[in-house]
Amino acid sequence: MTKRNSFYSPTIFEQVNKENTALLNDYILELKSKRKSEGTIYQYASDIKMFFCWAFNNLNNKFVLDMKKRDFRRFFLELQESGASAARINRVQCSLRNMLEFASEDEDEYDYPINVMKNIKGLQKEEVREIHFLTDEQIDIILNYLINKKQYQKALYLSLSYESAGRRNEVFQVLKEGFLENNKTNIVQGKRGKKFQLLYFSRSKEIAKLYFEQRGSDDIDSLWIVGKGEDRRPAQYETLYNWCMSFRKILFKETGELIEFNPHSFRHSSLTNYENGTHYVLKELGKEKLELNVLKTLANHSDISTTQSYLPNKDAEILAEAFGL
Repeated sequence: MTKRNSFYSPTIFEQVNKENTALLNDYILELKSKRKSEGTIYQYASDIKMFFCWAFNNLNNKFVLDMKKRDFRRFFLELQESGASAARINRVQCSLRNMLEFASEDEDEYDYPINVMKNIKGLQKEEVREIHFLTDEQIDIILNYLINKKQYQKALYLSLSYESAGRRNEVFQVLKEGFLENNKTNIVQGKRGKKFQLLYFSRSKEIAKLYFEQRGSDDIDSLWIVGKGEDRRPAQYETLYNWCMSFRKILFKETGELIEFNPHSFRHSSLTNYENGTHYVLKELGKEKLELNVLKTLANHSDISTTQSYLPNKDAEILAEAFGL
């Protein structure tokens, strides 16, 4: 199976039609002006860069505004044949469709009256991926392994995600400035433009002390970095996903359990363990568990039914208790 972004190549992207890269840069500025999150902008840009690299190889580096509907359909067919999921293909379609819509609306800059992507239908969505919940003990196992191996940055990502119940995109926006002096992060932007701070507690601060000592001084604002020496730079959004995939291997190595969790599992597990009384932070807070309305606020949900949907279904347990089964 082809890797999820195998059409993209930095070397090829340097040769991409300059009109295409100029349009992408204009579109990125538009997204920033609309205060889209850094993670959202990064994902849109990655999808579009991938398409431009494919067009370089397959469409003679044609300008995207000169492409026909059949050009886009050919690309999506190849993406599907490469093993990409329906959700992945639909997201790439959305990224391209929105960029072309931006071009069609800017009559002064672009002569593009009709967005040909408008009538290309997305694929039927697959069944919702199974949610994998991690216990407090399983989180501990991964954390202890990372700390013993002095992989403090990865440990901090896991600890902060689990304590704050933050989405990967929100955790990605956290800055290092003031982290040790507070229990709230800088303001991050979540879904639908909501702005808030993520909560964290003593364990994350202790891990952060080890991480900052190991990291040393630099002028990078982001809490997350990659590279060493002169090559040190802020981590990309995808880096956090890759760290999570490495955590799967750690848990399997330490316990023999193969659990296909993803970064969003930390959010589900956090809320669930706060609710069922097993989250380690509850001891620090002197509480037995957190009520649903508190979890709603922690998760920055607009509706409590959304928070409820993040928790495991307990219908079977309720019936079993009621009928003594």
